[in-house]
Amino acid sequence: MELFCKRAPRDYRNIEDYEVLSKGVVSYAGGLPLALIVLGSFLCDKDINAWRSALARLKEVPNDDILETLKISYDGLTQVEKTLFLDIACFFRGTHKNSAMDIFDACRLHPVIGIKVLIQKALITISHGFFEMHDLIQEMGHYIVKGHHLNNPEKHSRIWEKKDVQSIWAMDAKKELDKIEAISVSSYMYDSLPSQNNQVVANMKKLRWIEWNVGRGSSFSKHFPPGELCCLILMGRQTQLWKGYKFLPNLRMIKLQAMDYLIRTPDFGGLPNLEIFMLHTSRSIKEIHPSIEGLERLVYLSVEYCNSFKKFPSINVIKKLETLIISNCTKLSDSWKKVASSEQYHTNFFVNCLPCCCGNGHEGEPSEDARAPFLIPKGMNLQFTSICLRKLILRRCNFGDEEIDYHDWNLPNLQELDLSLNLFSRLNFSILKLPRLKWLDVSECTSLVELSGLPSSLSSLRADGCESLKSVGDTSNCKWLWYVSFFGRNNGVCADSGDIVLHSLLEGNAIEDHFVSFTHSIGHHIPKRFVDSLVRGKTFALQLPPNWYNDYSGFLICNANNYYAMSFTISMKQELENDSRSEVWQECDEAPDESYFNTTYVGYVSFNSLMRHGARLSSTYNVISFSIIAEHETSYEGESMFVAELVSRRRKDDHTVQTTKVKTDCSHFYDEDRPYGNTFTIQGHSESSIKILWRPCYWY
Repeated sequence: MELFCKRAPRDYRNIEDYEVLSKGVVSYAGGLPLALIVLGSFLCDKDINAWRSALARLKEVPNDDILETLKISYDGLTQVEKTLFLDIACFFRGTHKNSAMDIFDACRLHPVIGIKVLIQKALITISHGFFEMHDLIQEMGHYIVKGHHLNNPEKHSRIWEKKDVQSIWAMDAKKELDKIEAISVSSYMYDSLPSQNNQVVANMKKLRWIEWNVGRGSSFSKHFPPGELCCLILMGRQTQLWKGYKFLPNLRMIKLQAMDYLIRTPDFGGLPNLEIFMLHTSRSIKEIHPSIEGLERLVYLSVEYCNSFKKFPSINVIKKLETLIISNCTKLSDSWKKVASSEQYHTNFFVNCLPCCCGNGHEGEPSEDARAPFLIPKGMNLQFTSICLRKLILRRCNFGDEEIDYHDWNLPNLQELDLSLNLFSRLNFSILKLPRLKWLDVSECTSLVELSGLPSSLSSLRADGCESLKSVGDTSNCKWLWYVSFFGRNNGVCADSGDIVLHSLLEGNAIEDHFVSFTHSIGHHIPKRFVDSLVRGKTFALQLPPNWYNDYSGFLICNANNYYAMSFTISMKQELENDSRSEVWQECDEAPDESYFNTTYVGYVSFNSLMRHGARLSSTYNVISFSIIAEHETSYEGESMFVAELVSRRRKDDHTVQTTKVKTDCSHFYDEDRPYGNTFTIQGHSESSIKILWRPCYWY
């Protein structure tokens, strides 16, 4: 507001008349200094009516001077970077970057380096994995795409607004639309479009990608899709994509979803460069065209929620296949043996055998038969994946001890293993031979009694809801371990297990530079190190000793409560004196009653991890006050105990020698692309305060 007022002085005006208008202008600018300067200079000699008119127009038509000035950053980009920026501005703001990156890769935009450049130039940001940008930056992107042809969408390179889609569909079916590179037609748009005019899409000769919710019809025009198309994403009521052979050398990605009327996939013979094929929630289709076996470049194949799907193609000739997902295909049975006989090596193998809704159950609810997991036959030997397999998900596959013992688990490069919702009672990793395993999930394995021989490479262990679990073995050798969760019904684990695991976490490689998260509901047991120091409430003031920043590596916090929370907001405030101690520190006269608390959450934040995210601590302060607020609580009783403490850099058994700083591989601690988001996120910081979002737990 101050910057704007310097450019638009109001000394001779009625302050009250202009106050609301000034706030409206500042809100439009979104705090962008350049926009405030331009708008302030423009309005400085205008009366109140001109201000009102200008503000109303800004909401409909952006200020050209601002956008032209902002465009300087855009003009310095390479052509590929410009394409990436405009695609994000028009289609992908608010979209998770992983979804968009698949499309960018298919269009050969080499997005990894290009996205970094856009971030460096402050044109985009990535927040919690999602693309974001300033409102005015997005308007600038729209301004570039539309230029001086606001009412002529056929001259735009990208079509995403409903009115422009309607204009395109209303045009002559023979009109050439060579300017259009990308178009998104969502379901809410299609009801107002004439389905007989689908021909217009075939006239977009330069089309790179299309996301289209289509109406019902037998097939598209014989000229669809155009030869330049790289990415095809379809939803809706089509029965087939095209008839017979069609040569499309540039098509690299096909995603078909929610196409209940689809009865056949296209002939893949003319798609030599197809890399990704996804078929989701298509209830009528029974098989994939056998020509898919000839796709030498196919790396990703996914078939999910296809109730009628019966026959899986032979994939033993697809040499480069990296990811195979087969999920919720209830009629698929004998083809598993064909999958099992495949001799090629995959990077990822995903099998989720939970049946979808069928039989006599109500709509949207599984029938009694559907609730029984589909059993993968023993003939499906995992040995064929042994060389390059990195990700293996066998969730709810009815695996018992016999299946675990039967399969060959010699997977030397496996990094992620999900065996959740299965029936086995033990897992001995010294037998399974998984030397590079980083992520292990055995949640809701209610018969699991024992985990043993955990590999030293392990960094993340999730065993939520394992109500029979009694032993997790020796974790002292797991130096990369930073995330452990025994959330929910874990009453069988002995009380000492929590202390042992916590000790391993604090002795590991994460302590110097990273975070640690430990959640457990082990018999309502609170780790011994916290029993005498916990205080009632959700705040705590920590007195800092001299030279604390050099002698210690980070903060350890513990919250014991009688409710379940999926995430917490931790606030840290540095202070020079201990004036607030009487307000935030409530002394306990007795040890906490452990039976009263459902879950204990322990988190560790290293000083170096804060500094790496731009949040610096000052060694001049001698008090730090902590507060913790639970998000998404499942109970509102809210009884809580809390404590924070420092973790020494020095070894406990040798106070004269500092712990050697291990050169760590950050990939062991990296969880940005996990489905539940980062475990720790720095939400904000100032000179004396830091706010952290901590997600110790997550649902499927």
